[in-house]
Amino acid sequence: MNFTEYSTILSAFKEGVFTSILDSYDDICHAQDQLIAELTSKGAVIKGWKVVEDSGVFILSPIFDFQIFENKGAQLPKDELSGIEVEICYQCSVPLLASDIEYAVSNTQPLVALEVLRPKINDKSYQSCDFYYNFGILVSSQPIASDFSLKSGQTYDYSTSAPDFFEQKKAVLLKGVQECVRRGYIDDFFFMTGSLNGLIATDSCLGKNEVIASNGTLISIDVV
Repeated sequence: MNFTEYSTILSAFKEGVFTSILDSYDDICHAQDQLIAELTSKGAVIKGWKVVEDSGVFILSPIFDFQIFENKGAQLPKDELSGIEVEICYQCSVPLLASDIEYAVSNTQPLVALEVLRPKINDKSYQSCDFYYNFGILVSSQPIASDFSLKSGQTYDYSTSAPDFFEQKKAVLLKGVQECVRRGYIDDFFFMTGSLNGLIATDSCLGKNEVIASNGTLISIDVV
């Protein structure tokens, strides 16, 4: 599958219109599962999930194989993007049994990721749970254990030194893995745990964008 096929399917999907995640959670999940089934039947492969929190409710949003970019050297078209977000990400093998979830989560290491966002494809879908915004994901190959920075026009510094920083991110990971088990998505996935400082708009990230830590450059992309 490619972006053209993906956009065509998402644009035509009519079952994603909801007003409240609290009132319509099961229906939202069902609509997602329908759309995921259609995409995977045409060759898309789920590689990861964005764990979205809305009104205290956690829901998953899939990321597919054609949305994964090399973490160094990628060039992304500015005219198709709305911006980037910096996130902590975990690679985790989702177990078959709920009783094995905590062990699986405890054996993961934090990575840094950039989520590249695009203008929404289908304006009828529910904002907090869809996957109409995602253009692509870049995930570091090396784990992150200390403070790091994004150099993107200006420098954004991220501190991981708070005692509960990674604990909070693992709590989001736990919710994501629990949802995968509940909904029957069993495989080795990465999990995006939420933006660290919101959207950095395209105009602010033109040119080179680098995530730099004490062990060197982890991610490097150009928005052109």
